[in-house]
Amino acid sequence: MSSDQQVVQVEIVTLSEKHFIGVAVTNAFKRVDPEAIQKTFQVFLSRLDEIEGMVDSKAYVCPHFANDYLFTYIYCMEVTSIGEVPERMIGFSMPSQRYAKVRSADQNPYELINSSLESMNLTNNARSLALEVYRFGEEQNMNNADIYIPIL
Repeated sequence: MSSDQQVVQVEIVTLSEKHFIGVAVTNAFKRVDPEAIQKTFQVFLSRLDEIEGMVDSKAYVCPHFANDYLFTYIYCMEVTSIGEVPERMIGFSMPSQRYAKVRSADQNPYELINSSLESMNLTNNARSLALEVYRFGEEQNMNNADIYIPIL
């Protein structure tokens, strides 16, 4: 696929301030523990009824960040505001931010975004959180998600 086609697939969007409540898991890149990640997801699913003020009960959001050694993935529901945060969950807000957004069933969405950002002379905002938005009932796979990469 040419760079021009990739640019067409990737949108630049601005999301307003967002509020999330969820369960986090951190792993080391050298020793990824898929069982810990799956267990965290199951804990999240089992505790959904404790999260109040959901914006969309049909979709969950996975904000995440990484460095060269660790990554943290947070299974969340977007909420209208941060009120009571259930025990052993995390509640946080993210300011309005510009993102490169894509959904791609047949290509790596992160590669699409990275090449598009390069061709548009835009830079990833590594100090913010990337987002993956999934629909309940669909397999959790980056090719089934709306991917949002923060940009400067």
